[in-house]
Amino acid sequence: MISRKLIRTDLNLLVALQILLEERNVTRAAERLSVSQPALSKTLQKLRDCFEDELFTRTAHGLVPTPRAEELGAGLPALLETVEQVLGDSEFDPATYSGSFKLLLPPILCEALLPGLVAELDKSAPGVQIMTAEVTPDYQELLKKGEIDFAAFVALETDRDIHAEPIATLAPRCYMRVGHPLVEKEEINLKDFLAYSHLRLYLPGLTRENTSMVDDVLGQYGVHRNIVLETTQFASAVGVLARTDCLLVANSGFEASGLYKDLITGREMPAELQRMIRNTHSNNRGKMSLLRHTRTSRSAPHQWMRTLLMKHLSGPGEQVEPVRQLQAIP
Repeated sequence: MISRKLIRTDLNLLVALQILLEERNVTRAAERLSVSQPALSKTLQKLRDCFEDELFTRTAHGLVPTPRAEELGAGLPALLETVEQVLGDSEFDPATYSGSFKLLLPPILCEALLPGLVAELDKSAPGVQIMTAEVTPDYQELLKKGEIDFAAFVALETDRDIHAEPIATLAPRCYMRVGHPLVEKEEINLKDFLAYSHLRLYLPGLTRENTSMVDDVLGQYGVHRNIVLETTQFASAVGVLARTDCLLVANSGFEASGLYKDLITGREMPAELQRMIRNTHSNNRGKMSLLRHTRTSRSAPHQWMRTLLMKHLSGPGEQVEPVRQLQAIP
C-alpha cells in the first residue's frame, strides 16, 4: 500500500540528494542538475525537512554527509535505477538506440579494441557514439559520479561499488620489423630474445613492478632485458620497431586489424621463456579488467555495451555471453 508520505514526496528530491552525495559540492551539483545554486539550496532545505536531518554540513572542503545521509546513500542508487527502468523503454534495440558511452582506456588497449568495435557499431548501432580518453588516477570516482561509463585497467584494488570483470587476453608474442634477422629463424630461443634491445609498453599510474610480467619472471631467474624505450603509446613503439632491430613483447589481439602488417611481424615467444612463465609464481601479475559502477547493472544499453567491449577486448575466438541472454550483472 502506498503511504501518504510517499504521495506527498517529490521523487526529484531523491535525484538531487544522489547528485549531492556524489559531488559533495553545491556548485557542481547544481550544474549537473541544470538549476541555479539558490534553487538547489531550496531543494536541500526540502530534503532536510523531509528526512528531519541536516544531511550535510558545510566545510572548507565542501559538503560532508551526516550519518543519516550516508545511510540514505547506500540504498539510493538501486532505487533510482529501478525508477529509471520503469520509466524507460520495455525493450532495448541497438539498431534504434541513440546515445553515447565514455570509456577510459590505455592506448595499448585502444589499438586492439576500437577498429573492431566501431566497425561493428557502424553496422548494427549507427546511433551510438563512443568517446575515449586515457585512464586517470581518479577513474573510480569518475565511474561513481557517472562521468564515465567504463574503464579498462589493472584492478589492483577497487571500491565495493565498482565491479571489475577480468579481460581474457591472448598469449603475448614477440614483435619485430619486417625483414628483422630473427624473422627467418624457425624458432627463437631465449639467447636470441635477449641478444637484441627491447621496447616496453607500460600503463601509467602503475609501479614498475606491476608493468611487466616478462621482466618480473626473468628477474627471478637473474636475467634481464636491455630496455631502450618505455612508452604508453603502441603506435610510437611500432614506429621505432620499423626502423630498428629492437623487439617488443605485446598481446596479439591488435593483429586482427591488420594496421601494421606491412611494418612489423609477430613470432612465438621463446619456448624456454614460456616455461619460465608457467613455472614461476609472480605476485606482480596485475589482471586487466573492465570496470563499471554497479548502478549500470540493470541498464540494458550498458549491458549491451559491456558485451561488445568484452568481445572486442578479449580478441578473436573468445565466446561472450549474447545480448539476448543478459540478465542483471552483479
